[in-house]
Amino acid sequence: MKNIETKWLQDFLILAELQNFSHAATVRNVTQPAFSRRIKSLEAELGLVLIDRSKSPIELTLCGKQFKTTAQSIIHQIDEEVSRLAGSSFHGRHTVRLSSAHSVAISLLPKLHSCLFNQKLNTSLSVDANEVDDAVELLIDGKCDFLFSFYEDRLQVAPYRSIYLGRSFLYCVSAVDESGNTLYDLANNDDVPCLDYTPESYMGRALHRANAKLTPNTVCSSSMTDFIKALVLQGKGISWLPDYAIKEELASGQLKILTEREPVPLDLYVYRYYSKLHSSCEAMWNELSKVSPIKELNG
Repeated sequence: MKNIETKWLQDFLILAELQNFSHAATVRNVTQPAFSRRIKSLEAELGLVLIDRSKSPIELTLCGKQFKTTAQSIIHQIDEEVSRLAGSSFHGRHTVRLSSAHSVAISLLPKLHSCLFNQKLNTSLSVDANEVDDAVELLIDGKCDFLFSFYEDRLQVAPYRSIYLGRSFLYCVSAVDESGNTLYDLANNDDVPCLDYTPESYMGRALHRANAKLTPNTVCSSSMTDFIKALVLQGKGISWLPDYAIKEELASGQLKILTEREPVPLDLYVYRYYSKLHSSCEAMWNELSKVSPIKELNG
């Protein structure tokens, strides 16, 4: 068993947060040389390099990012057990940190209520909803326990684990006129104005991978699905929109799907590090692993 002191774990977590040895040493109330020795002692005991000291500000190595999750879990479990033995939080709940893309948080998480809000787990949830790439970075940086997001190549391999949750689709849609007919006709007009996603956005990259194109006449581009949806509803052009974001508009007839373009699939997953998490997180992961893929996320 490794001879690791809990203060080293706390030192490491503070350093990971502040990204500066001097500032972290001040917070931990020790001299910088002493603080640096404690971090080196932790690395030596683990046999791992946790800190990339060549960067300014310093950064965690890949091993460091993985170990950050482990260190947080260990500290949480020690604190909770001490509190339980002291009788101060026998009924206390562990907070499970979830990161999610905005649209996924709205469309998917409520469908998983039996797993996420299982009273037997005695947990509370902290949900951080962001743009897709920002949500992914929270997991990579060890700032969340689970990430609910779309397919990501880099998260499909070690040091990450994933569970497939279901499939959604991007549909090419148009607003309609007073008679309920689409404002734009791709079958007879190759120059229809289109509202596109920026190339660096997740949706933009997904459409590029699928070689899905609209027309050469791009009148506006954005990374925000809701913004593009608003412009489509105003009749400014056509665009790709995810089914879960336009369920009501399709049902009411405000939007119609242009069948000249094949829908683009979007697979959704929950991701985590391989590192062992708090027992409450592991129990939740076990429940999620039992869920059958949701076939219609917009249903």
